[in-house]
Amino acid sequence: MKKFTFFFAGLALALSLKAQLTITQSDMPQAGDTIRLSTTIDLGLIDYETTGEGITWDFSSLMPLAQRVDSFVSVQQTPWVYQLVFFGAANLAQPLQEFDQFPGFQVTDVYNFYKNSASDYRLSGYGVTLNSIPVPTKFGTADIIYHFPVNYDNLDSSQSSYQFAIPGLGYSGGWKKRINHADGWGTLITPFGSFETIRIKTEVTQYDSLHIDSLGIGFPVYRQFTEYKWLGNDFGLPLCEITKEGLLTTVNYIDSARVLFTNTETAIEPGQTISVYPNPVSEHIYIAFGGRLTSDAQVTIFNSTGKMVYSQAIPAYSLNQGAFTIKIDEAGMKPGIYVALIKTKNEEVVKKLLVR
Repeated sequence: MKKFTFFFAGLALALSLKAQLTITQSDMPQAGDTIRLSTTIDLGLIDYETTGEGITWDFSSLMPLAQRVDSFVSVQQTPWVYQLVFFGAANLAQPLQEFDQFPGFQVTDVYNFYKNSASDYRLSGYGVTLNSIPVPTKFGTADIIYHFPVNYDNLDSSQSSYQFAIPGLGYSGGWKKRINHADGWGTLITPFGSFETIRIKTEVTQYDSLHIDSLGIGFPVYRQFTEYKWLGNDFGLPLCEITKEGLLTTVNYIDSARVLFTNTETAIEPGQTISVYPNPVSEHIYIAFGGRLTSDAQVTIFNSTGKMVYSQAIPAYSLNQGAFTIKIDEAGMKPGIYVALIKTKNEEVVKKLLVR
């Protein structure tokens, strides 16, 4: 009887130890890190909502639609004006390739600024140069992304805010609230490998407003979305991060270099195909259906970070009369990689586009 008691006690201890994955300051990005990420869109093919203790999340079927490399530098490697503003408030910076919050401005030298400490990992603000004028913005209250240590079943929340003047335009401001719950632990499987992880589910409510002085009005944007993050030891960024906002589910995961999906013609309904051309794109995107379409279609285009840049409902009769045209300049699509999601009543098709 004692042997069985010792056996079950040992088994319980082993399972308990396996559950004790703890995330600390040392698991966050460091200056000099470069991390490759793959981006895709989930069409309901993976189960990311199931959670608990000892869960296996199998995302091995993911196929990247785009890739990018995130890099991190010291604050001392950013423009000197940024260094003055973030002195003591940040010890890490991340150069950003895209920043479209201020349309109509020439935007350069974009950085996020973070502070990584023993107590938390926070976004302290960002720096951007608009029409050659540096506009470093330190948040009034920092956006605390993680409280350390992160252990299973931890629950916390934070609220951040910002406000700053935009030279020659007006001012911008907003706030963000996070509610974090470390609601699961187990094994995550992606095309990159198999990893022991702890999962954090974050409910985010965000409000941003841009006020134009010449018009005397503001343009508010209110968002609610959910983030799912699978964290491991010594990886810097989440092994996988899934963002669910409305009908869109975007997946980013750490990966190696891959050959990307580049098909141009796909069956969408029985006896039909869809073509998106030309690819690469320079001025216009044409969407054509082979065969007669029996239902309306919805075309949505996202940039490489998963942000929606274009959405349009297209009546079936219009598509059956010829190719549908999207003008690149009117859609605000700058050079880069995009993903087009085309939905009909019965099917969803994803296309990768290169805009030059």
